[in-house]
Amino acid sequence: MAEAFVTLTSEIQAKFPSISFINSNKGKPLLVTDDYTFKLNKTTTSTKYWICTNNGCAAKVHTDLNNGLMKTVGYHSHLREKEKLEVSEAREKMIYLKIHFLILNPLRPDVAIWQHCANILRKV
Repeated sequence: MAEAFVTLTSEIQAKFPSISFINSNKGKPLLVTDDYTFKLNKTTTSTKYWICTNNGCAAKVHTDLNNGLMKTVGYHSHLREKEKLEVSEAREKMIYLKIHFLILNPLRPDVAIWQHCANILRKV
């Protein structure tokens, strides 16, 4: 019985890949799955509709209101955006580090803050 559950869970995970969220440059949420990004297009009483951030791409994702993946629609007309996501992640880390460094060290000049952030990012 446990094997059947594991098999079913694996099939569901293969059909519905994991999702995560990042913020756009404008602070809006972006859904990330399989190295592709989607922006929120529309929300109804039960579903959020996401469209690919690449203009002209037909791929879409539907989630419930708790951001649980319901289904994917269409196919991407472009390559995965892995490098773009890495840059976005590094940018978010730098902003996070700058804010926290300012809180802990309010008298340090801005140049030292960015040097400190760069040193931490090199270690990651």
